[in-house]
Amino acid sequence: MPDLVGVNGAVAGDRLEDLGFTNVHYASATPGKDVVLLRANWTVVSIEPGPGTVVPSDSVVVLTMTKDNA
Repeated sequence: MPDLVGVNGAVAGDRLEDLGFTNVHYASATPGKDVVLLRANWTVVSIEPGPGTVVPSDSVVVLTMTKDNA
């Protein structure tokens, strides 16, 4: 799993897709913003499983992000 903390949400999602991950979920860490709609307006604050973890490409990957300029 790559370290995507601090990366734009759209870039992070594209990178995971390029690596073959097929089950990526996007979570909000911004109060009052429950749904990630436009990933380009978000920044990754954590990834699960953590960076450096080796997992199958169909594993659930959760990118938790904050809304830019929230």
